[in-house]
Amino acid sequence: NATWKSHRRSTRDFYVHPFPANCGRVTCVKFAYIVHLDERSIPSQHEYIFFDGHHFDGDQYQRRAISSEHATPNGWRTHEVDAATLQRDVQWIDGDFGSLHAIPKFTKGLPGHPYHPKRYIHDQIDETIRHKQRVPDQLVTIKVCVDCIDDTDFVNHLLHAAANGVWVQVQVDWRKMTLTHSDNYLRLKRSGVELLGVFCTPKHPLIEVAPDMHNKFIVFRGSDAILGSFNITFDRWGANWESGMTFSSQGMARLLDNIFQSIRGGVIQKYQVDPLSRFNLLYTFGRHALPNGKYYRPNHAILSEIHRARHSIRLCLFLLGELQGEHGDSVIDALIQARARGVDVQAILNGHLARQGDPGREYTMEEELRRPLLPAVYRLQQAGIPLLLAYGRYDQPVPYCPIHSKFCVIDERIVLEGSFNWYNTSVYSHDLYVVVNDPVIARIYLNEYEQTQRDFRIF
Repeated sequence: NATWKSHRRSTRDFYVHPFPANCGRVTCVKFAYIVHLDERSIPSQHEYIFFDGHHFDGDQYQRRAISSEHATPNGWRTHEVDAATLQRDVQWIDGDFGSLHAIPKFTKGLPGHPYHPKRYIHDQIDETIRHKQRVPDQLVTIKVCVDCIDDTDFVNHLLHAAANGVWVQVQVDWRKMTLTHSDNYLRLKRSGVELLGVFCTPKHPLIEVAPDMHNKFIVFRGSDAILGSFNITFDRWGANWESGMTFSSQGMARLLDNIFQSIRGGVIQKYQVDPLSRFNLLYTFGRHALPNGKYYRPNHAILSEIHRARHSIRLCLFLLGELQGEHGDSVIDALIQARARGVDVQAILNGHLARQGDPGREYTMEEELRRPLLPAVYRLQQAGIPLLLAYGRYDQPVPYCPIHSKFCVIDERIVLEGSFNWYNTSVYSHDLYVVVNDPVIARIYLNEYEQTQRDFRIF
């Protein structure tokens, strides 16, 4: 709402609990801001005091002018990754896919297994600590950008790394951090580790549920990284079946750091991508552009790859909805069209979440199987696409399926993998997807698909 003398923006509410269960009473609420100008970020000079603790005792609303009267210096500093370097990284990876050293990772519900992502993560933290000890004067970092990290082993190891001189930076979803009353987040905050709770509150009529900071990646030492479908909550959700990839590539680490720094407040850098290249890393708020200047993001890649499919499509998905394209079509339309032109389409879905109704209620399996399918899933079924609705091996009071993966294999060579769920909320959340064109990696994912078929009850 702009006039000649003022400019008002629509704001969105968020909530601060003044008396949290495990943190003690809030004594002060401050805010600062960051301006983006000419491809660089400029933090405000001050942090402005919005509330003092005693104001919570009153029953009147608070309204303050932004001035230096109620302010303290703002020490927050932002950073931008060099766009030209990112462009060279993209071109290098396209020309030498092997330089990524990409390795698929699957949890298979076995957090104690030596090939589980948990083992990789803790080995990388140990190696980062050793690296810091070898070069004590060098800045050595661990950058965590994961929706939820309420995992005691992981937090203990991060604190140990920080105590040994590693610069640990953590970004999580605000709601997960504040609503769980978790001692793990509290210990991170009290240690002095940089811990950001990230808001994600866009408004759009297509959004099905509240968006969030849903990224799931970690970068170690600026050279090694892991991403996938999994939160770092293995002590609670260790039985989940998840998927992801690890990389040993400074170029890949920089591409992820571009996302990480933008969430800290920096300007996300723009670079050009080729949808037909061997590898693309795509972010929902990224500025990776086609040669015509149009941004190319995860939902675009999903629809494009389905439309290009010629022989087969295999899906293994936690959630599936009417993910929209830009021309009134949806991923459901694209899958139905693919089947109509002779593509062999098949999907394994989390059976419990593929149905309508309250997923938290208790049902017998007979009642569960009578629950109607979600409209998007029902459309696929009516089109004759084989749907494998998966459940765990044993009955639970609340029917349960451990599948939390979000991968797709097309024509036995294209793999789509990451944190992006196939519904519209993901378009407006912080989410990542990688597109890999490699038959060897595709075969590994197809093996996982086939094992999932064998190991779960399918209805």
